[in-house]
Amino acid sequence: MHVICGGEVSNLSSSSFWWRDLLKVGFLTPFEKDPFVSNCLFYVGNGFSTPFWEACWLNNVCLMEAFPELYRVSSLKKVSVAAMGGWCEGVWKWGNLGIPEGAALEAGLFVKLLELRALLESHGGLHDEKDTVAWLLNSVKGFSVASCYHRYTILRTPFGPHNRNDVVLEKVWKMEVPFKIKAFAWRLFVNRLPTKDLLMQLENRDHLFFNCDVSKVVWNEIALWVDLPGWNGEDCIPFFMEWFSMGHVKNIKGGKLGVLWLATCWIIWLTRNDFCFRNDSWNINNIVWNIKILVWRWSAYGNIAYPNCSFYDFSKDPLSFMS
Repeated sequence: MHVICGGEVSNLSSSSFWWRDLLKVGFLTPFEKDPFVSNCLFYVGNGFSTPFWEACWLNNVCLMEAFPELYRVSSLKKVSVAAMGGWCEGVWKWGNLGIPEGAALEAGLFVKLLELRALLESHGGLHDEKDTVAWLLNSVKGFSVASCYHRYTILRTPFGPHNRNDVVLEKVWKMEVPFKIKAFAWRLFVNRLPTKDLLMQLENRDHLFFNCDVSKVVWNEIALWVDLPGWNGEDCIPFFMEWFSMGHVKNIKGGKLGVLWLATCWIIWLTRNDFCFRNDSWNINNIVWNIKILVWRWSAYGNIAYPNCSFYDFSKDPLSFMS
């Protein structure tokens, strides 16, 4: 509630970094509906933990949606219900909601302002009990980070037919790779890597990993190594799912070609960082070599270890060890 009511995510030092990242992903522009708050139903007590405009609390409606013109002109956004009034001789009094009557008259919103005030007066005042929240996505078990993450996944990965791509992140979490690679893959698929387009420069995800001249050659070399199609201009997630599903065609244990796909992206990312921050050069032979070494090393994770497999044998015939 600290963040929803105007606090900074960076101040939540006691929260896990996963929860802080979820909050960062969830917050949109000031006039968009936040996907976290929009799935909560607030019951107001003392009003300190309930967003006034952005939450569903008054007659089970979101005031930002019911009164969008008033929300736009209000100088008090991302504040709690308690911040919109105060106690006067034991009686709760609503303030001006950040909208002086003169400004409402000038904007032609005076009638709307009176309508909102009437709703607030019908609600009555606040009391000493803490606010409570109901999680609408799971009314039986209540809130969980997993349900919130699932909601964000649906919102951030609207690619392709449901039977192929709606489970792409679920597949990534189950793959037998180091945890940091799973985190990297998550950020890659939802386009949250710190590429230069996010820093208002020219580089973007698809160009970096798939469309630049070096990346194209790397993907073609790796595709030839395992007898798979290279990148053909499709989106990131369908490309991953194509390689992942090709394992069934080639009688390869589930997920291993997905592991190879992630290894390729990871080495491209590391090489890009060395190029940007250490002035190293792009060397295609080294990139391909490092990808092969990385996949061979990752064989130690989980139950995909290749018994008595030297790197030399693996690099000559990778499919035989994956099948």
